[in-house]
Amino acid sequence: MFTNNKLAKAVKIACAFGAASTIGFTGSAISQENGAEEAVEKIQVTGSRLRQAEFASAAPIAVVGQEQFELTATVNTESLLNTLPQVVPGLDRTSNNPGNGTATVDLRGLGTNRTLVLINGTRAVPTTAGGAVDINSIPTALIKNVEVLTGGASAVYGSDAVAGVVNFILKDDFEGVEVQAGYETTEEGDAEIFNADFTIGGNFADGKGNVVFNLAYTDREDLFQGDRDFANTALFDDGNGGLEPGGSSGVPQTAIFAGGFGTFSPDSSGIIFDQNGGIRPFVTGGQVNDFYNYAPVNYIQLPQERHQATALGSYEISENSELYGRVMFTDSRVPQQLAPTPIFQTSTFTVDGNPFITPEAQQIISDAIGLGVDTDGDGIDDEGRALLRRRLEEVGPRRSEDAFTSFQFQVGIRGDIGDSPWFYDAYYQTGKVNNSTAQLGNVNRGRFDQSLLLATDDAGQVILDANGNPSCADPSANGATSGCSPLNIFGEGNISEESAAFLRTAVASTALFEQKIFGASIGGDSSDYFELPGGPIAIGFSYEHRQEDFEFLPSQDLAAGTIAGFNGAPGLEGGFTVSGFSVEMKLPILRDVEFADLLEVDLAYRTEDYSTAGSVDSYKVAGIWAPVESFRFRAGFNTAVRAPNIGELFSPRGEGFPGANDPCAGNGNLPQNDALRQLCQQTGVPANVVFSAAINPASGQVRTISGGNPNLVQEEAETLTVGIVYDVTEEFTFSLDYFDIEIDDAVAAFGGGTNNILNTCYDSSKAGSGLGGDFCNAVNRRPDGTIDFIESSSQNVASITLKGWDLIAGYDTELFGGDVSVDYIGTYTTESDFLPFDGSPDLIECAGNFGVNCGEPTPEYKHRMTFGYSTDDFSAQLLWRYVGEVDDDDLETEYTVDKIDGTHYFDLAGTYYINDNYRVTAGIDNLLDEEPPVIGDNDEQANTYPATYDVFGRTYYVSFRASF
Repeated sequence: MFTNNKLAKAVKIACAFGAASTIGFTGSAISQENGAEEAVEKIQVTGSRLRQAEFASAAPIAVVGQEQFELTATVNTESLLNTLPQVVPGLDRTSNNPGNGTATVDLRGLGTNRTLVLINGTRAVPTTAGGAVDINSIPTALIKNVEVLTGGASAVYGSDAVAGVVNFILKDDFEGVEVQAGYETTEEGDAEIFNADFTIGGNFADGKGNVVFNLAYTDREDLFQGDRDFANTALFDDGNGGLEPGGSSGVPQTAIFAGGFGTFSPDSSGIIFDQNGGIRPFVTGGQVNDFYNYAPVNYIQLPQERHQATALGSYEISENSELYGRVMFTDSRVPQQLAPTPIFQTSTFTVDGNPFITPEAQQIISDAIGLGVDTDGDGIDDEGRALLRRRLEEVGPRRSEDAFTSFQFQVGIRGDIGDSPWFYDAYYQTGKVNNSTAQLGNVNRGRFDQSLLLATDDAGQVILDANGNPSCADPSANGATSGCSPLNIFGEGNISEESAAFLRTAVASTALFEQKIFGASIGGDSSDYFELPGGPIAIGFSYEHRQEDFEFLPSQDLAAGTIAGFNGAPGLEGGFTVSGFSVEMKLPILRDVEFADLLEVDLAYRTEDYSTAGSVDSYKVAGIWAPVESFRFRAGFNTAVRAPNIGELFSPRGEGFPGANDPCAGNGNLPQNDALRQLCQQTGVPANVVFSAAINPASGQVRTISGGNPNLVQEEAETLTVGIVYDVTEEFTFSLDYFDIEIDDAVAAFGGGTNNILNTCYDSSKAGSGLGGDFCNAVNRRPDGTIDFIESSSQNVASITLKGWDLIAGYDTELFGGDVSVDYIGTYTTESDFLPFDGSPDLIECAGNFGVNCGEPTPEYKHRMTFGYSTDDFSAQLLWRYVGEVDDDDLETEYTVDKIDGTHYFDLAGTYYINDNYRVTAGIDNLLDEEPPVIGDNDEQANTYPATYDVFGRTYYVSFRASF
């Protein structure tokens, strides 16, 4: 057996070098002292299904321990994982737009679809068609630790583990009763979070069995952008190195932009209506302008109400066999809220005689956008047609109410085969996630057009009733609960309740993900037959059969995309089955000899057969060489695969609104020369609006139509890790690892995304550009020159390269009557490149960048460092998190803020043990009240990147825990 000191050393390394800080690294080998041939309990380490007597790993594994969850009073797991430098934030509590109410984890920024999430070593049930796991479904109170293995792990776990594995280890042997309650609030007294949980567990049948049961509740209050000064106004770059109030051209008064209005006002090609139906020029710049400030009513913290019930159990049915099982239930309700619906729609509307528009305005509109038909010969066209921009405040708030209900069940049997060194494990697992969504604030586009055309007589005169009110040319209900009501959009607040009711459309959807898995493994070693100089060979075999099905059932308007408000989403149904076999071997070549305290080689191979992508294979070759006990080299080479997920394969055409710049509007990164002007005109931009703000993408977003591709094949990746682990002293240890990940045939939208399609189309120096090229063919414009939509689809065309270094160090000693620890984990990313397609001249470089192409900031350097102190009665921790500087990925565009400086965050926490049964934890996050960087047009939301930079300010929390 291990001596106490030796075991303590092992736990210290595996769990981050000490009890006071439990984010760390597994690295050191543990050998039996003095060659004693004593029984050693064997364990499994994430990244292998083999049992081994050591915490040794040929790949770096960061471990987030239970103490960190308690000290930081973590309620939503992603908030703690996002402090790891290997993690680029995915969706979290701030993800209002974009967002879908889930919380995800994204290793190395390679995407949530390339990060495999496990629970006790088996797959968690995905939530979306893209295969992303909502980690809200994992009960925080039952997490023993989280093991994060970066780099390919497909040879062991199968597809999706390209970036690595996040393995949530649950407390499946808990004894006693534990009650916990916590409260969190900001210094402003808002963004409150309350949580409580109850856990009870114990042994039965003379210790043969154990059952653990947990109930948990979370109530997270909303916080709006209007509650923070930096976020309460949407900001634009003013073109002179500053920021100015901005927002959307979809305004409550209605705006029309067209070249013909330049004759009305030389300074503006757009008009805006006053409340009486008159018009004036639309003011597009300056500290006082006409853009609609959509920011205040958007969430900056999504509210959440979550109920969870979890049961874990095991029972020893014989000396060598144990039944085990797990049942998990989560009901999570997370709404989203945006500003009232803006509609941007090219519509035909009544001009001549329209009682909602003044005669003077009718004449100007007729001259600019009239359709050329003047029935009564008064010089004003009967109708006009233009892209109307209207904020439909009268319809009501735009809100999505999401309810996620997840259920997971697992039952298995495991044990040893007689007295041999062989063991087995077989299990069946099933799970379902149901997402019900109800949307408020959507309007029907067809009924919007219908209500703009007024009834006229044979002479072309608008027919008015005795009260001077018009009626619709088509009075039918058109799917509404009552007939058409004429729509007065010409002035703020002029839409009647009858008209608003006619526009509204009820939108709902249900999404269901179902997973079924059968897995079995057998493993052992060769000790009964032969041994290598370093010991017996460990070997294991495993089989897994998995079935995944997803169904999305939208209401009619949502499926048809005939709504304005939220994005249209057609129905989807698809699935696949996969069967996989794998074999692992651990070859202990040498042990306890001169220049080889340990020399070990790990091998793994896996083959899988998908009903969709066909056969895929991956393998691993890794090794450890420790010339002396305290120093080791390690290296690993993995091939990894990712089969296309259900969404990528089967999604029908749907719409999205990513941020993008239109070079023809003069806001891209291309020089405004004659060649570009000519190409813009050839692709549908009227000559008088080329390089004009009149065709700026609304709110900086471009409608993009994309869909799945059933002909996709698997992505293929190669992962290399090389590193050292050095136990300098009993108190100080560190590791340094180099990682290199290359992904080929990566699934990506055609052209590398909307912005890249536009840049490639209009850059004559690039392959595929110009009139008739694939990229310009993907750009669809309206007659007024504005972009209607970009055509995109999924293809195996991209490649991704990621390189960098991880440094992890820990120091632990006794000082000042207690245990003092310093733990550090840092990542330096030297390369993070995305090539949209083979031969593309546009290599998107994201290391040290952020923006429209790279998205979330990816600093070259990030770290997490903790300073801990603990005694028998008290423990405290100061956390220092650093997010390095980043540049905008589109440096040719003149942004006011094209660089974000490095940001330091400090969190202070402590736990006081009142006695053996009671303890209280309190802390302050963002101790120095660091404000987020405020940027303009190149933000994600809330004028910043709220998942990366703290948007709440100084935050206080307290948690009380009772254990019996």
